Amino acid sequence: MCVVSDRHESIIHAVSKVYPIVPHLACIWNLWKNVTKQYTTNSEVLSPIFYSLAKAYSQDEFDKLMEKTGNVDIRVKRYLEDAGRDKWSRLYSPVNRGWTMTSNIAECINGKLYGKTAQVMLVYWLNGSQVEASTEYVYTVNDGPRRFIIDLKKKTCSCRMFQLDEIPCSHAWAVLKNKNLIADAYCSDLFKPETVVNTYDMPVDPLPDETEWNVPKSISDEVVMPPIYKRPPGRPKKKRDKPLQELMIGKRRNSCGKCGGLGHNRRSCDNPTLNKKNK
Repeated sequence: MCVVSDRHESIIHAVSKVYPIVPHLACIWNLWKNVTKQYTTNSEVLSPIFYSLAKAYSQDEFDKLMEKTGNVDIRVKRYLEDAGRDKWSRLYSPVNRGWTMTSNIAECINGKLYGKTAQVMLVYWLNGSQVEASTEYVYTVNDGPRRFIIDLKKKTCSCRMFQLDEIPCSHAWAVLKNKNLIADAYCSDLFKPETVVNTYDMPVDPLPDETEWNVPKSISDEVVMPPIYKRPPGRPKKKRDKPLQELMIGKRRNSCGKCGGLGHNRRSCDNPTLNKKNK
């Protein structure tokens, strides 16, 4: 378990008392907002680098992105180092943080629901991978120019996604599909919808009638006003930050109604076989 917040001092103080042994981690969205407030010069260039850096699975990938950050703005690199890699990086997290990178609970739950994630992984796998068996549990998956080693017994993959996310990665999916195995046994219970539902399976005590409330006068007389809001400079953001599963699928491509091919439509189809049949 872990607690993810915007690192506000009051939250850190309260959590340390109530959950003294639970790691307190930083929301990467709030952390990056703090960076952009202090160092605005290269924020647009560094933004995609930082989010890739925070979500990196391998040490090699992390080191390359950190070096890239320093080359663009050494001040940002120092700020992230001072914030503590274990607080915002998935690779250095003291617990398996998975996809819980922000304090947005809705995105965290949506990202963890097994059914949705599994379907995305399956679509990603359908791009094609070659599976070679080494032992009963150890397999090699050739995904394009790269090769990955999967151990179903240990639930690990050399890409590190399997063990950190605790759900089969695309390479493990290829092995499971090849062996006609059901992925449920290789997925943590934390990702399954019934587990999320069970977290709320507890009685909620009803409130008494409002006339029976014992509210101190100092509180009942207090008038709570909405916070003062100042419109930030610049044009409002229109594009939303896409979750990992959408980024994995990538942009959708048009499919042809005649031949079923990708990248064109019926009007521009140049499949000679089908055109000859139609004539």
